[in-house]
Amino acid sequence: RVLFVARDGSMNKSAFSFDVTFYAIEMNWRTGTVLKKFEIPPGTHDIDYLGGDRYAIADLSKKNRVFVYDRSEDEVVWEYRFREHFPKSAGGGPGGYTHLNDIDAVDNGSAFLVSPRNFDRVMLIDRESKRVRWTLGEEDNYDILNEQHNPVLLSQDPVTVLVADSENNRVVEYEKTESGWKQTWSYGTGLDWPRDADRLPNGNTLIVDSNNNRALEVTPGGDIVWKVKIPFEPYDVERPVYGDEPSGPPITELEGSDAVDTKAVGQDGNGLVARIDATYTYVYTTAQWVLPTWIGPLEFNLLVLAVLIVVLWGAFEVVHWKGWT
Repeated sequence: RVLFVARDGSMNKSAFSFDVTFYAIEMNWRTGTVLKKFEIPPGTHDIDYLGGDRYAIADLSKKNRVFVYDRSEDEVVWEYRFREHFPKSAGGGPGGYTHLNDIDAVDNGSAFLVSPRNFDRVMLIDRESKRVRWTLGEEDNYDILNEQHNPVLLSQDPVTVLVADSENNRVVEYEKTESGWKQTWSYGTGLDWPRDADRLPNGNTLIVDSNNNRALEVTPGGDIVWKVKIPFEPYDVERPVYGDEPSGPPITELEGSDAVDTKAVGQDGNGLVARIDATYTYVYTTAQWVLPTWIGPLEFNLLVLAVLIVVLWGAFEVVHWKGWT
């Protein structure tokens, strides 16, 4: 079985439009038979099964919350609203206040690992007390995280987190120490807006490289051992044999862990071409919030070219008209 989020509505509307209906769907992936289907808040990015008939849902709609839904009772039995715990200045930007993109149950559901992207941080929320046990990152401190996606908890002793550091174009691993967080591993070679990363039991890391339309598996040393093209900005990837969000070993537990690729954004990306490429990528990614889903990279490039032609033609006409007058 596989549990996923889907939506209906016109494909001429943005993939992130709230003017459509979102569903949680449980399906037999071998036969395609839908086993369960129920409506969830618009824009929802992630849902996790908790057992029984309960689900943990990352709700990035106007309510900006994580909550537990009991399907058999058709009611919310627990929720945590970010606006009740954080000031307005903590988030905001494209995608709303939190743009909450991930939730994972920890300690048999006694806590939730969540990723409010627009907070530039990952946090573990205690279910009973609704207190934040720990936080990785801080708003606008892009040296740590910059609009991350889909973190996974690799270890609790010491606390170790693997996360797709999306706007920094890298996947990064952090270990919590007495003095703070220490970066223990990073991979950023050729990545363009990665949005998911899983550590496999063999120590390799499975990555979704969204703007490069691919998934790839890399060794601790940064060698690509497997990759596949996937159309239109893939978001999440799993190896079914390992279940949802496998938490393989932290890099410090692997032999030869010193032989890692720690190259991160900025170390060789300070040239003019790199800055232009980064700016263009940001514009394209942001535009996906409002453009129809059928506009991919090719259509977007043609649209930009058409706009440039219109602007240049307009400028020429203005200069020509002034010269004539």
